Amino acid sequence: MRDSFWEEVTEMKKKVLFFYPEDVEVYRALLEKEVPEAEFFFCQDREEIEKYAPQAEIALVGMLFPQDLFKKMPKLEWVQVMAAGVEKFIQNAEQFKNIPVCRVLGVFGKYMAEYVLAYVFYFSQDISRVLKAQSERRWDYFLPQFVYKKTLGVMGLGNMGTAVAQKAKDVGMRVVSWDLVKRDVSAVDRQYGASELRDFLKEADFVAVTLPATPETRNVVNREAFRAMKKTAYFINISRGANVDEEALVEALKNNTIAGAVLDVMKQEPPPPESPLWDCPNLVLSAHISGPNLPEDMVEVFRENFQRYLKKEPLIGLINFERGF
Repeated sequence: MRDSFWEEVTEMKKKVLFFYPEDVEVYRALLEKEVPEAEFFFCQDREEIEKYAPQAEIALVGMLFPQDLFKKMPKLEWVQVMAAGVEKFIQNAEQFKNIPVCRVLGVFGKYMAEYVLAYVFYFSQDISRVLKAQSERRWDYFLPQFVYKKTLGVMGLGNMGTAVAQKAKDVGMRVVSWDLVKRDVSAVDRQYGASELRDFLKEADFVAVTLPATPETRNVVNREAFRAMKKTAYFINISRGANVDEEALVEALKNNTIAGAVLDVMKQEPPPPESPLWDCPNLVLSAHISGPNLPEDMVEVFRENFQRYLKKEPLIGLINFERGF
């Protein structure tokens, strides 16, 4: 009787298929502790996914999950994606007609804001010049720039853009923004609408891109955009590589159209060895590190949405497939 009782309890638990290639054991420990109401199938390859797919009612997955395998989940009721950018899911929207798909919201902004400010200070203090002088054993006195006299332009005022704007405001910067839709964000001194991109770019000393990747934003930062920026401006992309015309960026840097740039995201990651991005002057590349997926954050997002799911409450981060994010 005792065995049948526990079998019944296990049967009542929601079955969750988990797939994320990193920190699997860390996730296992956290999820089993924080979400005891679920039974997890921790998968590390396609074969394991196919084994458990027929039983799965919920999928907790990263962006590398094979999209074709969702068709092998007849009981699937909800997908929680462990990412903010969900292009692959948007591209396969047809198979999610009656299945809610959620992305991560409100987590990455605090990390991305630090990343942006780090490079704002890096350029303002001309740290590369300091390091070069030291390596040459040369005493090089100069007057650095100060951010409280500078304007940060934020492209995209979602959760991430708002966090970046607030962090910049906290250190005394003036903040302007550009988005397709105007929003009520107290940290922003002036907002520019969809038709005012050129005016927005002309005003900023630093431009940070936090836009989602949609048909409307693809290559929105192009040759004309770089020409509209100040020659002393610095460009920082922490959103999606699709939003920037990389050929135009390389041209702008080589021609001194802008002063410098930082890319944490690129159209192809990593760029191929022959890519001009690697040795482009005044360009810093980082390996998509500005918004890290930390297990404790991802588990908290899932735990909150799982409770909402059980109570039939609105899920956080529900993807709007028509808007593309």
